[in-house]
Amino acid sequence: RRVLFRSVKTDSSFVRKQTGFYNVTTLDLVTFTGQFLPGIQTICGYRMNKYLSVGGGIGYETYKSISTYDIFTADLSLLPVFLDIRFTAPAGNLEPVVAINLGYKVLLNKPSTQSRIDSVLSNALLVESKDIYTAYNTYTAGGLFLTAEIGVKAHITKKLSLYLSVDYSLWSISGTYYLSDKTYLLNSSNDWVPAGSSKSSEKSLAYVDAFTVHFGIIF
Repeated sequence: RRVLFRSVKTDSSFVRKQTGFYNVTTLDLVTFTGQFLPGIQTICGYRMNKYLSVGGGIGYETYKSISTYDIFTADLSLLPVFLDIRFTAPAGNLEPVVAINLGYKVLLNKPSTQSRIDSVLSNALLVESKDIYTAYNTYTAGGLFLTAEIGVKAHITKKLSLYLSVDYSLWSISGTYYLSDKTYLLNSSNDWVPAGSSKSSEKSLAYVDAFTVHFGIIF
């Protein structure tokens, strides 16, 4: 008995390339602290195989009153430049993605935090005094950052996919911490009289983090 086999030709328009150039361009939709549309980024690189891709990226980020440390907040504008490593689990039209970004965030502005004012009363040598401390930070440089991301891409065509992800990013900024102290003494008329003041400063390093939701395209 003779069995005939007919070759089946695969439609190349539905076959996705497993290697070659890739681009991921995303818009930052919102942070977990309620910052809306804080940035955008684009990544270009090479797809080594169907699992691993390696590339580099650049972006722009702006945050309003984001916490640096303690009770201090600042308005930051940043330019992240980074290495992108991403792993994709082939699973049909919806594919899970895990990515790691490592790089440096350039600080584009020179922001100062809000001031913290503390008042301390004392009674030394039977003289009542009051010290008013004012502290704030001025940042002048960005720093290294690390981002871990998990997402899913939905294939629309052979070359184009929609991408939705959530990431956690931790980075540093550096500058100067300023502290001023004004001393007042209480006189016999119950008036506070200035008795001296001092100022000091030191280098500061603050760590900033954010959870962010992204949406964009991959091709």
